Amino acid sequence: MYEIEHHLFAEDFDKLEKAAVEAFKMGFEVLEAEETEDEDGNKLLCFDATMQSALDAKLIDEQVEKLVNLAEKFDIIYDGWGTYYEGEDALYSDEDEDEDDEH
Repeated sequence: MYEIEHHLFAEDFDKLEKAAVEAFKMGFEVLEAEETEDEDGNKLLCFDATMQSALDAKLIDEQVEKLVNLAEKFDIIYDGWGTYYEGEDALYSDEDEDEDDEH
């Protein structure tokens, strides 16, 4: 299983917050909202909605469809998804991440 991260952005915190609550109700883990900038320097708010999933195109496409519809409903931006390679030769293991969190 892999952690699939979906990225959502908005200019308005209230819209982003409502979308985050809805994503949580849909079964996604919602990470804390952060402030960022687009390529033009405009301030945006963003959050990641994550879900454990096999690397299966059909399963991920279903997640994408749900979140694209969510983004349209709340007039925010769905910016795509990503994951991390978790093979035996990955650069970072789960143990490395745990050690980093302790510092």
